[in-house]
Amino acid sequence: MKFLFIVSSNPFSKDYTSVLKLARELVKKGEVIIFFTGNGAYYTIRPETEEFKRLGVRLLYCAHSAHQRGIKEPLPFFESSSTYNLSKIMLECDKVLSFN
Repeated sequence: MKFLFIVSSNPFSKDYTSVLKLARELVKKGEVIIFFTGNGAYYTIRPETEEFKRLGVRLLYCAHSAHQRGIKEPLPFFESSSTYNLSKIMLECDKVLSFN
């Protein structure tokens, strides 16, 4: 199975722990992709998010959201993307979960 999380909440919200726990379990069942947008773009500068990468999760972020928030250099394990690309990825996934 292919799972997509869309995260628009900031990394200091209660969602961080939920997203991490879900990702840990779902990577055992298939591919996990997390798309960070809105305030979720702040995840791209938080070193603790490397845990997602170690789990084998694909990490994408909305470049426009990052630019709006003044994020110039996301951590190297994040992939720059767009909401257009998100719409294409959503069609390929079996389950989509949103955290905002």
